[in-house]
Amino acid sequence: MFVYAILVFSCMPLVYAEDENRIHTLQHDVDTLRAIVQVLTTENKLYKTEMELMTEKMRQLESKFDRELSGQKHEDKRLLITDQPTVSASHHVAFYTQLTKTLHLATQQMVVFDHIELNHGNGYSSLDGEFVCTLQGTYVLTWTITCSDNTAIETELVVNGIVKGHIFTDAGNHADYETNSGTAVLDLKVGDRVWIRVGHVYHGQIVGTGLGSSTFSGFLVNNQSL
Repeated sequence: MFVYAILVFSCMPLVYAEDENRIHTLQHDVDTLRAIVQVLTTENKLYKTEMELMTEKMRQLESKFDRELSGQKHEDKRLLITDQPTVSASHHVAFYTQLTKTLHLATQQMVVFDHIELNHGNGYSSLDGEFVCTLQGTYVLTWTITCSDNTAIETELVVNGIVKGHIFTDAGNHADYETNSGTAVLDLKVGDRVWIRVGHVYHGQIVGTGLGSSTFSGFLVNNQSL
């Protein structure tokens, strides 16, 4: 019994040494795994950042594509409106447009009449406010502008950038609305562009109600292409 006890006590240092080696090995493995996890976490953050950058770049490219596509659709629609081949077949051009909202503009800025009541020949576009001549001849063109209380507005009838007529709508010294109209009789060639713009006098706003308060219209009276 005494001999057995001696053997047990003599073997205990060996057991403790093996345990310490095993613990040391396990600790080393744990430290190694922690280092690997740290590296993977850092790489994951880098990948996440790169992915976010790529996502943002993709969003910007999609936005640019949508804008260019929208612009192309706008141009295609404008071409459809102004280049209809059926105009020549009908030999009839007339348009009547109205402003349905009040506009706050600057001098030399175009007045876009947004509601089309009549558009025989498809010469007028509510996208840009221009009437484009598709049949050469003599046209009657007229416009009406309404301004609000204590305002004064000059508007001009413009053909290819050249002023062909202008009117003053003046409510500057009285607290009620003022309406004025202008008319011009002009010879137009195919491709001529006609629009209404603000002149050099502008103090206030152009009133549009959709009930004829501010309008732009015209019609062909003498077809010179026949």
